[in-house]
Amino acid sequence: MSDEEKVLFDTFYSKHKKVALSKKEMSRETGVSISSLDRLRRSGLGCSYLKQGQGDVFYTLIELAKYYCQTTIKTL
Repeated sequence: MSDEEKVLFDTFYSKHKKVALSKKEMSRETGVSISSLDRLRRSGLGCSYLKQGQGDVFYTLIELAKYYCQTTIKTL
């Protein structure tokens, strides 16, 4: 994990007090609607995720931090 990713992870963790976010929490954190998150996931785009139980989707903070760093670099 890079230094930037570590800072983001620590920031997310201190805010949420857990290591993975639900779709609803991810939507609030990123400003992307749940339906857009679903569309991105089906298209193989966006942040990596985990499926648990009956298909519940969770986004780990580590992957979210990596995604933010990659996206920010690409848009600069």
